[in-house]
Amino acid sequence: MSDAYCLSNFIDFSPHLSQPLRHSNRIKYTCFDISDNYIIFGATSGSLYFFNRAGKFMHLIPNKHGPVTHLSISANNKYVAFATQRSLICVYAVNLSAQAAPQVIVTHLSTDQSVQVSCIHWTPDEKQFYYGDTRGQVNLVLLSSFIGHSLLFNMSVHPLLYLDSPIVQIDDFESLLLVSNCTKCILCNTEYEEYKQIGNRPRDGAFGACFFISPHESMQPSRIYCARPGTRIWEVDFEGEVIQTHQFKSALAMAPAKIYKPSDSDVSDDDNDIDGLEANDELLDYQPQQLQFAKLQRFGQDFLLAYTELGLYVFDVRHSTVVLWCNQFERIVDCRVSGCEIFVFTQTGSLYSVQLQTLQGHAISLMQQSKLPQCARLLRQHVKYFADKARENYDLKLLNQLKQLLIERQQYELLNDISVIFDAIAQCTGNALDTQSSGGSSATTERSASLSTAAGGNGNGAQTISMPFATTTTTTTTPPKGVYVLENAFCDNLKQPPKAGHLKDALLTVTGKFGKNIIKYKFNIFAEEQQQLVRELIPDSERSLPFKDIKARYESQDNADEGDDEIVCRRGNMAAAKRATTAATTTTTTHISPEEKTIYNLYLIHKSAKFSRTQCVERYRAVFDEYAANELIQLLGKLVQVMVEHGDSLEQAQRNCYEMYFNYLNPELIWEMDDATRDYISNGFVLLNAGIEIFRCNDCNFPLRFDNTCQYHELGAVLLRYFWSRNEQLKCFDVLHAVPALFDVLAKFYLAEHNLDKVLPIVFNFGAVELLQDIGRQLNISAWARLFEQFVELQRGRLVCVNCECVTTVEQEQLTRHFFYTWNCFLNIALDHLTASETLALIFKWSSYIPSDAIDREFYTRCLLKG
Repeated sequence: MSDAYCLSNFIDFSPHLSQPLRHSNRIKYTCFDISDNYIIFGATSGSLYFFNRAGKFMHLIPNKHGPVTHLSISANNKYVAFATQRSLICVYAVNLSAQAAPQVIVTHLSTDQSVQVSCIHWTPDEKQFYYGDTRGQVNLVLLSSFIGHSLLFNMSVHPLLYLDSPIVQIDDFESLLLVSNCTKCILCNTEYEEYKQIGNRPRDGAFGACFFISPHESMQPSRIYCARPGTRIWEVDFEGEVIQTHQFKSALAMAPAKIYKPSDSDVSDDDNDIDGLEANDELLDYQPQQLQFAKLQRFGQDFLLAYTELGLYVFDVRHSTVVLWCNQFERIVDCRVSGCEIFVFTQTGSLYSVQLQTLQGHAISLMQQSKLPQCARLLRQHVKYFADKARENYDLKLLNQLKQLLIERQQYELLNDISVIFDAIAQCTGNALDTQSSGGSSATTERSASLSTAAGGNGNGAQTISMPFATTTTTTTTPPKGVYVLENAFCDNLKQPPKAGHLKDALLTVTGKFGKNIIKYKFNIFAEEQQQLVRELIPDSERSLPFKDIKARYESQDNADEGDDEIVCRRGNMAAAKRATTAATTTTTTHISPEEKTIYNLYLIHKSAKFSRTQCVERYRAVFDEYAANELIQLLGKLVQVMVEHGDSLEQAQRNCYEMYFNYLNPELIWEMDDATRDYISNGFVLLNAGIEIFRCNDCNFPLRFDNTCQYHELGAVLLRYFWSRNEQLKCFDVLHAVPALFDVLAKFYLAEHNLDKVLPIVFNFGAVELLQDIGRQLNISAWARLFEQFVELQRGRLVCVNCECVTTVEQEQLTRHFFYTWNCFLNIALDHLTASETLALIFKWSSYIPSDAIDREFYTRCLLKG
């Protein structure tokens, strides 16, 4: 029996949304988007309002470029792209740190402000996004950032398509781009630069389209679904050919689904609550619905979500059926899907969420919440459904608690109405008890046997799958300690069938300035065939025993009890063949120890990560977990030797291994390590941060000016805290001498000791606004007076050494090479922590050293406002 569904767990976010707008009646929310962490709204004021998923207000990002019309959050919550009414497209780098200024970059969409963005779509890698506008143009926006940080640096816009009507919806999958406008759908293969129209019948109106990617391609191929007039949906393959048309007009002549709200469930438990049930909606006459869906979204594994202004619609396009539709929302503006939740945004600025559940799942949920009367109402509304389900679902035995409740309340009429459900439950549980008493379920046994047969009888010698309740036991060979073989990554049986060729009958081919350059940015993550990947990672010139024969260890799994697997040597020259023959005659074979296998796997993981430009921490985490700290250091030392043998320099190999270790390491574990391991970490930290240009003190050679960026800063901070807490200041200064980017940590040590003579030079030498703001809030007026004095010295090119406190003169070129505080920046921070009169008094004292044009009028305006 197929499942029936309902909408439950209704949440109204309106009380939370009104909180940040309670002081203004003119500001309204205009659009929204959700992610795993945030709910973000755009407003008529131009600002972005950040809420967490529970609806609690978190943050406001001001924006002066006009009301927000569309916004979209990137896949990993790093960026928010939004468009404004002034024909601007903007990107905000999400950073909820109170000390970090909002980072927003803006580019003009068009000089004609009548051109508006109509949709925005991020790609999964967050490196770019697409947007369409009302004139029919599709553009690709490429992002760049400061050396991998979330701080945005620039974005460039590249036009891709010029169509004849406004863009309605954009979606993408790998090399395919799907664009729907008001007249047609276009499928683009950007790898081959080919564009094809889906179908030949034009339409007039806003109709959406989306990809529907299947997790089981062999069972249910991936498809494209395009909305059509008359409540129809086209099913399209990846060649752009229409396979069939799903017609839902007549199928929607059915009762709308009710939303099970907490207010409906929290009623009193008297007789009238259960007897006062609603009339059966199936007796009413519902008419077919002719609808226009402006957006289609995949919902879960099997369903498609669409909406109109007056209703939500969930379709099972695999079986061409209507799951449910709901008309209990008014004037819907937009909907978003997150897991099994649907978020609905209305024209009143309200946001609601509901969950899609099976009826039996909702009934069990009510039982677990001890809402028995409400569960009884649900059963009475769907007697036939629950009776059928009870005969096949043993979990519904929980509903037996209702029977006793109804008997205690003497509600015999209701008990009679749903008695058929209890009879079915009794029949199901009775059968289950009978099978248990007879020694087990034959169905379970047959299922286990069939799975074992399928796994072992595929003709390829595949290992047998052992099920928990199988009647036979299977012995599997586990790899030795620390060995994690990459066999599954190269198994031909696990490969997906190759995709069909590029699009046929292309409408047009785009050539010109951007052609293949777009592919370079967008498709650099394409995975090659696994075997080819290994060949590219380890070329013939580097491939030596045992890399070329890494898979050979599985060829003798049947004889695993006899010892380690034998690795067959195949050399490319005659001398090697002769040696192999001699070895065979003397019955000696080459064996690889478990540790060597582990090292070879780690090397492959490292090469794979380098090739794909992604970290593979999880792939080697399980390997590292098997070793104690000192054993792991020895293992990494041997991995360094393997990397050197295959072409890396010693320093580069050490860097590679330190990066693998630090990506895996939890910095807080430093407190529990032995001294040798801490020294190893300290040496690696210094090595990874070596090579930066440092201007040093003339007297003691201690760092004065440097680049304050640092790799693994958190790890270095924990290391310094450990040394300082153990009074090992010499080790601290050894690290700081090599990596002065940790001066911000040292400043907090001295601040805790109230040693301002050390804190103030660090603040200026470090040269970061965040540190000055953090330290400044803990200083009194006398400390700020000393800060002014040293800032004047700084502007004159004189730096105080943190170590020996000597003054060194710095050339102006060195002073301005990196960011240093300006008078405007310094005074505005001072004004945050001092009164206006105190700040102006200090300015007057040092006025002879302040250039006439160094302070903006806005600063004095702030002083007047602060009073």
